[in-house]
Amino acid sequence: MKASSDGELECVLARFFAAENARDWRAYASFLHPDVEWTLYNHGQAHRRIGREEYLRAIRAAYQDVSVRFRCVETLSDPHQGRIVAVLVNDAGERSLDVFDFDDNLIRYEWEFLLGTGDHGG
Repeated sequence: MKASSDGELECVLARFFAAENARDWRAYASFLHPDVEWTLYNHGQAHRRIGREEYLRAIRAAYQDVSVRFRCVETLSDPHQGRIVAVLVNDAGERSLDVFDFDDNLIRYEWEFLLGTGDHGG
């Protein structure tokens, strides 16, 4: 894994998020390593997608007929390891914790943990 300069990966990730919110799938795909692995954790179950095309099919399906957008509220990074942790919140208040590992400024691994709204009713 090639090390990146401070701030470089954060800029890459910001453009990746912008492409996702714009539903610009061509731009979005350009940030993904050909062998990207995305694991989504939801309600204790893991759903894994391997490869750029499988990832793109899954993300397009997730956004089909959905207009929700999200924002990144916090990041932590280790550019020497090529890793960024991001906390995201969408328009409905649903949160996720996402861990990205980069290889040559492309997303190689993503682990996404859906956290819900954080509203526990009391």
